[in-house]
Amino acid sequence: MQLKKFFVFALSFLLLCMPVAPVSASSAAGQMFTKGTAEINGVAAPAATSVFPGDRITTEKITTTSLSFMGGDAIVISEMSKAALGERDGRLAIRLEDGAMSVLNKSAKPIAIEAHGALIQAAAGQTSVYDVILRGNSLRVISRGGLVRVETANKTAELQPGNELDATVVPPDPPAVPTGLSSVSTWVLIGSAAAGVTGLALGAVAIHKANNCHLSPDKVEIIC
Repeated sequence: MQLKKFFVFALSFLLLCMPVAPVSASSAAGQMFTKGTAEINGVAAPAATSVFPGDRITTEKITTTSLSFMGGDAIVISEMSKAALGERDGRLAIRLEDGAMSVLNKSAKPIAIEAHGALIQAAAGQTSVYDVILRGNSLRVISRGGLVRVETANKTAELQPGNELDATVVPPDPPAVPTGLSSVSTWVLIGSAAAGVTGLALGAVAIHKANNCHLSPDKVEIIC
């Protein structure tokens, strides 16, 4: 009986003293920096904070928000825009719901930008800088440096530096389009798009210097 009591006491002691592993939070996708007024999931965002998959970002007037990721990748979101972070095929995905953003892709895994059912990303192995503008069902993609791939349910194109794609995107029909990609009703490819035409913080980028592009020290623009 005494031996049994000893084992019960010893087991209780071990359970009390055994360190409990903390529950780890989901790993942050990157860092967010804001000049102006922005919200994350409906809550006012501080000037600098971490962002996680599933976060939804909204920017107000006279606001610039940037997202900084591993490998030198970065996104600058302009004022009056809405975007959400997620994952696609094991890599970072940003869904642009409305507004405009500039994208810098330097890592081996291109960031997937989803805009009204269209998929935009740097071509494989390319360092790319490009703008995405979505207003209603009107989509514009402007390549500033490197090849940019734009894919919809019925068309695919690779934009050379300086090219602009203007498209009218039709929402996907789930039964007919299992990929979830939208179709386009109009698709216009324009050569030699003027730098800075979008009015984004990106500014005029020397397209042959894409490999030297980076997020500015004050986190409000992509500079090259």
